[in-house]
Amino acid sequence: MRGRKRKKGRIEGLIGKIFILGLLCVMLINLIVPDRESSESEYRVLASSPKLNLTTIMAGDFAEQFENWMSDQFVGRSLLRGVKTTLSRLGGSRMENGVYLGKNGQLLEPIELPDQEHLSANLDSIRSFAESYPDIPVSMLLVPDAACVLSDSLPAFASVEDQTQMISMVQRNLGDSVNWIDAVSVLNKHKSEKIYYKTDSHWTALGAFYVFQEAAPVLGIQEDVSDKYVSYTVSDSFNGLLAAQCGVGLGEKETIDIYAPTQGDPDVIVSYVDESKRTTSLYDSSKLETRDQYSVYLGGNTSVLDIRTVSTSQDRLLVIKDSFANCFVPFLAPYYREIVVVDPRYYSGTITDLMDTYRITDVLFLYSGNTFFTDNSISGVFASE
Repeated sequence: MRGRKRKKGRIEGLIGKIFILGLLCVMLINLIVPDRESSESEYRVLASSPKLNLTTIMAGDFAEQFENWMSDQFVGRSLLRGVKTTLSRLGGSRMENGVYLGKNGQLLEPIELPDQEHLSANLDSIRSFAESYPDIPVSMLLVPDAACVLSDSLPAFASVEDQTQMISMVQRNLGDSVNWIDAVSVLNKHKSEKIYYKTDSHWTALGAFYVFQEAAPVLGIQEDVSDKYVSYTVSDSFNGLLAAQCGVGLGEKETIDIYAPTQGDPDVIVSYVDESKRTTSLYDSSKLETRDQYSVYLGGNTSVLDIRTVSTSQDRLLVIKDSFANCFVPFLAPYYREIVVVDPRYYSGTITDLMDTYRITDVLFLYSGNTFFTDNSISGVFASE
């Protein structure tokens, strides 16, 4: 009996030593192997090795920074993350890292509740702006997020906030101060088609094209635009942000399409104002070689873009937007002499500056629901209105 106890104790001691030795080896490898700057699969920058000094110790930041660094740079992290995700799915998990694991591989963001203070400030600013420029048409386009339109794809027993009602509330609140473009009804009509990506939060260019056809007459475009564009596939290997965020669907490959006008001269000069850079295309093909392929549209998000076309129109459009507008703006190019695109999240000036500098004749607000209802930057650019 004593012999068996001694043998069991030796085995337990050996297991403990092996475990400690394994941890020491992993820590040693972590110290030797250079830190990775970013994770392509997770689509984000990784924490770097913290600096040990009196300032970080006194502020109590070092321990937290060290924990974040170990978590991000841990050897075999990607493998362990994949195992965890697989076990969670086998256990019936409906959500992973804040992303719904929907039916048929559809990934969906939850619908965000409005930040009432920011929303009220944004709506007040938009109304005040429209009233300050009574001779300039102001249009509003709120794009519902995928979980709103594709609610049938949500996992069993999952429910989200009613974004349709939230968008309707904005429409009622703004009233006649803006020309409303109904994206909800249009996208609901085409919900069986590929109007949202499976692995990303954005709508597709097809979804944007359907809404553009609805928006055209509201924007004063008189002709039927349904046959004025042809689509081209520029990538068949897109895997989006939601897949990276939740670790599910990383093997899914989706297509990215662009729409080119079938008539007229498509020549443009695109100026990235703050970057002092110019191009002659609405698309940045270099982005197709990166993880962030959606940024092929307009080159991604930036503070101010100035797009000059060869259109015979004398109208100059200001688009106040988030990233959902990036694949929508190319549809507008044939109908405006100039399009100025501003993203309030990155812009430090005011709308007055843009209105005066570019002699704007028309204004379009274009946002996804989740961004609009949580954004605290929109009212800031109207500070002087």
